[in-house]
Amino acid sequence: MIPYITNRGGPMVGLEALSMQGLPVDKLLLTRETEDQLADLAGNAMSTTVVGACILAALVTGKNLLKAGDDMQSYEMKATGEADVDGDAMNVDAATVATSVSNIVGEDQLVYNPLDLSFTGACSLDRLLADGSRSTRLCQCEGRVDMTTRELFRCSDCGTSSCKKCGGRPEHNPFPIDPNANPRLPPSDFVKELKSTLPMRITLSNVTQELLDGLKESAEIDLPTKHWSSWCAAVKRVCGSELRFVETKRQEIWSAVYRSPVASLELLLHPQQPEWRLYGKPEDSDPANADIRRVLESPIGRMVIHDELFTGRWEFALPYSTSVSIHLKGVGDTVPSWEARLGLTSEEFKNKVVHPSLQITVPENQRKLFDRDISGTYDLLDKCGTANGALHKRRPTDPDSGLPPVFMLLDPHRTDDSQDCFVFSVSNRRYEFGETRPIICKLDPAWRQSSRAREEDVICYIPWKWVPTDDVNLQVCLFNALSQAVKL
Repeated sequence: MIPYITNRGGPMVGLEALSMQGLPVDKLLLTRETEDQLADLAGNAMSTTVVGACILAALVTGKNLLKAGDDMQSYEMKATGEADVDGDAMNVDAATVATSVSNIVGEDQLVYNPLDLSFTGACSLDRLLADGSRSTRLCQCEGRVDMTTRELFRCSDCGTSSCKKCGGRPEHNPFPIDPNANPRLPPSDFVKELKSTLPMRITLSNVTQELLDGLKESAEIDLPTKHWSSWCAAVKRVCGSELRFVETKRQEIWSAVYRSPVASLELLLHPQQPEWRLYGKPEDSDPANADIRRVLESPIGRMVIHDELFTGRWEFALPYSTSVSIHLKGVGDTVPSWEARLGLTSEEFKNKVVHPSLQITVPENQRKLFDRDISGTYDLLDKCGTANGALHKRRPTDPDSGLPPVFMLLDPHRTDDSQDCFVFSVSNRRYEFGETRPIICKLDPAWRQSSRAREEDVICYIPWKWVPTDDVNLQVCLFNALSQAVKL
């Protein structure tokens, strides 16, 4: 505690305490506050304006007492005029201290080897995914580096995990995680393993205007010239830059992030579908409401990993939106809706019911347009949270073997309620600001759950078109003067 003392020897009044904190007391409206309240408002710490002034005053006053940078005498020697001799000091023979390269002995016996800073350790993809799953964050309280000692639970419906203390809201359908059958790995150990495997600098090769034009022709799509040229310019900026390793992120899955001034590249270590995702950044001169800013919020490229960390086929998301009419039908006896469970008493909501399952059918001739077929039966997981308690999960089928499950959930827009819509995605987790949910397609924003049992046609939007290419590769950059690149 720092007491407030005035030059009169007594304690400061409230206004004096505020003034000593550097606050403009002449501009504050202080009329009904007591002296104790004003003192509490000032606090017992001093602001930088006060501390800085005191430090400067001390330096000015004691300037003549400070030693010069090349002064070899201590303050004790200056005060007493005698040499400072410490009996416990270590005696150092100055003659034995090497002061030049000529004092090095055995230089001819040294072996010179090139330093390869692009070297990465060998670690199989299966081991990375297994160790990543053992060290992921299983509860929000664990953060990026901690591991809780409390009992852990996992929802058998949606797969969300939490500790015993943090669980309960949403309710979920939890079962205990056996620590013996599922031993955990400290996150710091996995970070070391992952960093030793990844290169620090990466680029994308062979991305040219001719390649992008060829992808558009092969996709047989037609785009406005201005829209296409601005997207191509963003892609070429991204692929012409050097992406440098920034950080690893421990969330429900592990990810590694590379960035450049114009792009970012993420390695997502999903245990069932690991992939690289490439994002672009708009130019600073682009208007705030420019279409290119909205387009670049989503990935412009991806590579699903096969067998090894850097092997796979690159795909580019051409900015071409497609609308498809799908068939949707409610299945099963109706249950109370989210609004009714909340206890809303208005006539519109208090007796509102919805179907516990939805049957979605995509026309056979339209399924090739989707990144992944969304046809199937979706069960409502009303205990698993997400916006409006509207999470649905597709029942597994044979084609889904080895792939992440498909969810249907309401994905609210950050600023515009009219754009809130149901989306299909392989991820149901909550995303931070700046992150983007991987989306297969979106339903018309006007559609909402209802008690109608008849089949209805709903417009479904596919916001981009994925087109594969075999000509693009990831390259690791060497740390040398020639800035060479080695193909991975």
